[in-house]
Amino acid sequence: MAATGGFDAVQLRILRAFVDALEDPAVRLINDGSRDLWRQMVHQHVPGLTAVSFSVPRQEFLSVVNNCAAIDGGMDGLVAATCLVTPALEPALFPLLAEWKARLAFPGPDWAPLRRALEVPVPELGGLVDRATDGLVPLPEHCATPWAAFVHLADRNSRPGALPPAMAFLEHTAARCPEVAAGVGELRAWNDHFARHWHLTGPLMALRTALTGAPPAEDAPDGPRTARPAPSPAPVRPLIRIYVKVEPDRTPQGGVGRRRAVRTQRYHVSACVKYTDSKALHRDPHTEPRESVTRAQLPVSVAELLHHMTQLRHSRAENAALELFLPVELLNEPVEWWDRDPALGFPNSLLSRYREILLHSLERVQRPAFHNAWRARWAHWRTGEGPGLVHECDPEALTDTEHLALLDAKIGRDDDVVGMVLSRPPHRDTELGLREMSLALDLGVPIVVYHRDDPASEVFRSMIRETLANEGLAGLPERAQQWKSDVAVRATTTVSGGASAVTDRDVEAIRSMSMIWDDPELLLEGGQSAPATFVGGTE
Repeated sequence: MAATGGFDAVQLRILRAFVDALEDPAVRLINDGSRDLWRQMVHQHVPGLTAVSFSVPRQEFLSVVNNCAAIDGGMDGLVAATCLVTPALEPALFPLLAEWKARLAFPGPDWAPLRRALEVPVPELGGLVDRATDGLVPLPEHCATPWAAFVHLADRNSRPGALPPAMAFLEHTAARCPEVAAGVGELRAWNDHFARHWHLTGPLMALRTALTGAPPAEDAPDGPRTARPAPSPAPVRPLIRIYVKVEPDRTPQGGVGRRRAVRTQRYHVSACVKYTDSKALHRDPHTEPRESVTRAQLPVSVAELLHHMTQLRHSRAENAALELFLPVELLNEPVEWWDRDPALGFPNSLLSRYREILLHSLERVQRPAFHNAWRARWAHWRTGEGPGLVHECDPEALTDTEHLALLDAKIGRDDDVVGMVLSRPPHRDTELGLREMSLALDLGVPIVVYHRDDPASEVFRSMIRETLANEGLAGLPERAQQWKSDVAVRATTTVSGGASAVTDRDVEAIRSMSMIWDDPELLLEGGQSAPATFVGGTE
C-alpha cells in the first residue's frame, strides 16, 4: 500500500478525521484563546512534541496531529489533552483513537472492505463479544456495530501462540451472524492473512472448524493432498495472574568504612493479583512490603506471601499463573523450584501449583529509558514485519570486550533479533553473563534464555534450536514449562514432545533452563490495570 510521510492510506484517513474534528466550529477550539490553552495542554501530555504555532487553525491542527502520530503514545496524549480542554470532543475522538490503535495492531492490508462488511447492526453484539473473548473483554456502550467491536478488541493482546481477541471475534461473527453473510469472505481473508504472518494458522483453523462444525478436509482422490486442520483444542480456562515484585532495599546504609561496605543486600517482597473478571489489580495490606529479607530468606518469604494470596482467592475456581519481577542480580535464582510450603518436609515446587511461571526484568519495566527500544523490537516481531530471530551468544576466542562490542554491532542494527541465548548465566561470578544481560536490556531484546549453572552447553543450545525450528519462538515458554513439569514428576522416560530418551545431561539442562519473557504490551499497557503500575514502571 502506498504511504505518505510514513503513514499508510488508512492512517492518513484517520489523521484527516482527527483534524476535521478539531476544526469543528461547534466545539470552539478554533478560537485563539481556547487554542492557546489546548496547545499548552498537548505539550504537557506529549513529551518531545515540537513547539510550533500557526495563524491558521487547520494548519496548526494538522501539524500537531501529524507530529503526535509519529511519537510513541502521542495520540493518547493528544486525545487526553484535547478532551480535558474540550470535553465535547470525546464522542468524536475516542472512536478515532481506537481506530488508530487498531491500525497499529493490524498494519498492512486496506481495511475498507472489512469495514463495509462489519458496519451493520447486529442483535446481541455484547453476547457475541463475550463468547469470542470468554467474557474477559466487556463491550463499551458506544460500540453498536461489529466494526466498532472489532476496533475495540484490536489492540487487546493474547498469550503467546493464542489467537488475538479481535481475530477470534471475526471468526465468531462470520460463523454466527447472518447479517454479515455477504462479507464472510472478507472476514476470513483478513484472518487468514494475519494468521500466516503471525504463525497462527493452527489456532485459527481449529477455531474455525469448531465454530462451523465442518469436518477436516479429506484427501482428494485425483488431486493433491489437502492438509487437515488441527483438531479443536479443549476450551482454555482463563488464569488468575499473580504478580510478585522482589525489590532491593534501598534504605541508606548505616556505619562508615568497612562496616558499611559489608552490609548484606536485603529485599522487599510484595504482590498483587489480577482476576479473570476484573481489570483492576487487587492488593491487600498483607501483601505489601514489610521488613526486608536477605537473599537466603527469599524462598520462604515468597512462599508465605503466596500462601496468603491463596487464601484470598479461596472462593474462586480458576487456576493461577505466577509472574515474578526480579532485579538483575536475582535472575539466576531457580524460583520455579522453590518450595511453596517449606514446612511439608519434601520437595514441593511452585511448578506443581502454578500453570505458568514467567520471569521479568524489574529494571526493564521500571526504567523508561529502556522502553522505546523494547517496544520497537517487540512490535517489529508481533506485527509480522520480522521473523523473530534468536541470537546465540558465543565469545569463541574473543576477549569479553571484543565479544560485547561485536554483539552490540550485530544486534543493534538487526531489528529482527528479539531473543538472545546468553553464553553465561547473569550471575555475579560470571561477569560476562551480566554484561550480556545488560546489553539485552539496553538494545530492547525482550526474550533472554540462559543456563543458570554452566555456560550454555551444546545440549542446552540444541534443545532451544529444536524447539524454535519445530514450534517457533512463540511456543518456547509453553514447551519449557512442559519440559520442567515432566522432569519434576519423573513420570515419563522421554521429554514431552521429543523423540530421544532424557539423559542426565538433558535433565540438568532442563532444570537449569531460565527464560525472561518481557512482553511490553502486557506489562506496560492497560492503564492502571497494567503490571507496570504495581512494579513502578510509569513516570
